[in-house]
Amino acid sequence: MNNLLKYCIKKPAHQLSKTVTRDICTSLKISFAPPALRYYSMKRSIKDKINLNETETNIRNVLVKFCDYHNSLPDTDPSKKLELRITGGWVRDKLLGKESHDIDIAINFLSGEEFASLLYDYLVEHYPELELKGLHKIKKNPEKSKHLETCTTKLYGLDIDFVNLRNEQYTSESRVPIIECGTAEEDALRRDATLNALFYNLNKNIIEDFTGKGLEDLHNGILRTPLQPLQTFLDDPLRVLRLIRFASKFDFTIEEETLNAMKSPELKSTLIHKISRERVGVEIEKVLTSDNAQYGLNLIKFVDLTESIFNTGTIYESIQQSNDATVISDLSEKSSRLSSRVETSTVLKPVFDSIIESNRFSHFSPLYSNLFQDDHLKKLFWLAVILQPFGSLEVKVNPKKQNFFQIVDIILKEGLKYGKHDSDTISGIIKESVTSYQVLSDFFDNGANIQRSKLGVYLRNFGQYSPLNLIFNCFNDIIKKVIVSPSPDQQAPYPRPDLFPFSEADLNTIKSTIQEYDSLIKYIHDQALAEVDKLKPVLDGKTISKSLDKKPGPWMKSITHEVLVWQLDHPTGSQDECLQHIKQYLSTQL
Repeated sequence: MNNLLKYCIKKPAHQLSKTVTRDICTSLKISFAPPALRYYSMKRSIKDKINLNETETNIRNVLVKFCDYHNSLPDTDPSKKLELRITGGWVRDKLLGKESHDIDIAINFLSGEEFASLLYDYLVEHYPELELKGLHKIKKNPEKSKHLETCTTKLYGLDIDFVNLRNEQYTSESRVPIIECGTAEEDALRRDATLNALFYNLNKNIIEDFTGKGLEDLHNGILRTPLQPLQTFLDDPLRVLRLIRFASKFDFTIEEETLNAMKSPELKSTLIHKISRERVGVEIEKVLTSDNAQYGLNLIKFVDLTESIFNTGTIYESIQQSNDATVISDLSEKSSRLSSRVETSTVLKPVFDSIIESNRFSHFSPLYSNLFQDDHLKKLFWLAVILQPFGSLEVKVNPKKQNFFQIVDIILKEGLKYGKHDSDTISGIIKESVTSYQVLSDFFDNGANIQRSKLGVYLRNFGQYSPLNLIFNCFNDIIKKVIVSPSPDQQAPYPRPDLFPFSEADLNTIKSTIQEYDSLIKYIHDQALAEVDKLKPVLDGKTISKSLDKKPGPWMKSITHEVLVWQLDHPTGSQDECLQHIKQYLSTQL
């Protein structure tokens, strides 16, 4: 076996013989698939035409009839007959055999509002049974990627967005383009990827590929920009994150020239200064909640945008001015570790998954499965994993004030514009992983000898996110124990990479760490602590104050905590017993 492992370390798994790979997998209880299968097949089956469901057929029939009606009017210019195209992700998804309810319709000679108004009048007269509720105009909002006014109405239960075909001109100062009416080809070429530039012509019932590469790229699972990639990204840096998001969602690869353009140093500055942090946060959330988040994160690391994304946003300068050189140096050093943190976690995560799946840990596996079936929890997990290098580091954000704030909290609130609930949860988990980890160590060292109250108080820190905290700490322990050497060849990431860059000792370390947490979760359930965050104190403040004949005040904070500790250590204890303990406790504090 040792010789096999030496051979395995020297060669990537896809170069090993099936016998060697199978022997290692069998020994360590890891799922085996032959090399040809473990590499994700890039080619995928796509439809040769759009297959409309019943609702979509009804929508098309109504819209085409309206176009025929409008085009037959005497005052309609014969050279400006209406033609409608469904654009964007709907076409891509339908060709992949997926249903989509996000229908955007582009109009050739009218604005979205003009078209929708005429359509509304026509439908009221000719299709009264539709009982239209009216039109909703969506104004320009570049912060939400709405660069042109659109009009929305509901047809057969689906929201339909109408907008005219357009061309875009960008300036160096902003990602908000100058919009002008355009042709179908111009509209296709302005899009972020060829496979997102496919149109479905409603009038002709055909697929249109104006870039000439969209269908082929969709079949091959390749993301490339319709025009020169670097200029495409400099015009709108958000397109970089969008392509990474599509890659992680669909397991697409990014074409080499396009991927190299993403690595341009010039792009880092435009990503920071040209895009609102809200939009960055939205795209990153979609990456983290995708089915292949580690692939998306690996792409971010590969193009060296980790620090451009996970930063303090617009208050960076204020932080630099408000803190002394030691703090700034510490912050800079921790920021520089983010890329290696992403690489380590994305390399370990597939192996972590495989060992959990293969061994079916009786308590850890169900908890883990539940977490990764919830998009919000997936997002929180990855954010905690990525930002953990900052630990409990705090900084000042105003040179005139002495208040300190956790840097993780600032990155989440200011750098990604996530809400207080998410930032409090993640910053709390990361901080406790530094300040309260001893509780977990005590259990792993002493097992059932740990005080019930010690573990219970610890778990209450995380409320409903206690399972997330345990899974995060397990993965974080593995990151600390298993050394992942940086990849020397800097090859472009694959959607489904090899699972075996580790020694047998490392794989056993991962397994034994999961077993430790499996035992911990079992103990938590055995001690009825799984919902300890919902535990109500046996004595409330009013009862304590009245029994001790003392007015409520700051003194009660320590008493309330002592009640909780006693209650956790005496789960069957009564109010009177607890009160007697509190009186004894107070006598020792005098």
